[in-house]
Amino acid sequence: MPYQDSYVARIREKIGHDFELVMPTIDVVIANSKGELLMIYNRDFDGWAFPGGYIEPEMSWQENAAREALEESGIRANAKDLQLIGSVSGENYRTQYPNGDRVKLYTNVFLLTKWSEELDKIDDTEIDGKKWMTPQTIDHVHLTFSGRAVYQAYRQFQETKQIQLLTINSELQRFLDAQDGRIADVNTYEDAINELTAGQKRTHWMWFVLPQLRGLGTSERATYYGIKNAKEAREYLADDELRTRLEKILKIVSTIESSDPVAIFGQVDAEKFHASVTLFAQVAETPDLYQQVLVKYFNGDLHQPTLDLLNK
Repeated sequence: MPYQDSYVARIREKIGHDFELVMPTIDVVIANSKGELLMIYNRDFDGWAFPGGYIEPEMSWQENAAREALEESGIRANAKDLQLIGSVSGENYRTQYPNGDRVKLYTNVFLLTKWSEELDKIDDTEIDGKKWMTPQTIDHVHLTFSGRAVYQAYRQFQETKQIQLLTINSELQRFLDAQDGRIADVNTYEDAINELTAGQKRTHWMWFVLPQLRGLGTSERATYYGIKNAKEAREYLADDELRTRLEKILKIVSTIESSDPVAIFGQVDAEKFHASVTLFAQVAETPDLYQQVLVKYFNGDLHQPTLDLLNK
């Protein structure tokens, strides 16, 4: 539905654009017989997402979902064929549009596996394109803030076959979700503990167990799990669970007989390790453990690209 005809536009006429709206929304995960999901590229948020949008009050949840599936992806479906698979909300599930509008979202997520036709026409006022993607591809493309939350709810639903209630109260939740195995196709914090206890990293967990500053890596996961700035690094250490887990990892690493970071982490991840320890050494109230690790593995030298980013 064009914005000028929408319920949101009518509200904005009454209250202006300074007030943060609380809005019910829907997202639709459309899956084909190959296991691919239909993704749309959202121009406003410069990333891939699932068809979705605000609720129009004259329609039911499923009717709104069917409308958005048609408008944003060209999929024509019967509302009764949409299955509720999850709900996303929380203090930090909010966004700001390019025009400055701030919105607090409460989203129901629907799954659609049966439809009557797929049309080429889509709403190009905000959507730049659509594409069927495998989950393996989706794991490595840039998703919008809502796209990532919806994708997480979908993957957890696929694993449990139970409706998911996803709460996003803090941006730091992304680290706990990954460490606890709630993200597909990556290893967990426990894997990191076991591998380093045995003396060598073997699987994929570096981004979210020993995070570095955003901007040091270019992959989607490096960006998503990158620490935004010194403030977020301090918030990371202020979280009891995250700080305890990080310090446990560093204590294990400090007891490994080898002092060669490449032998433990490999060439690429040894630099990430250096960057991570440097970052937290700069912001920790008691940096002794971090400095001890830097002395053992890097002769006390700091990671200069990390310092450069912190000083920008």
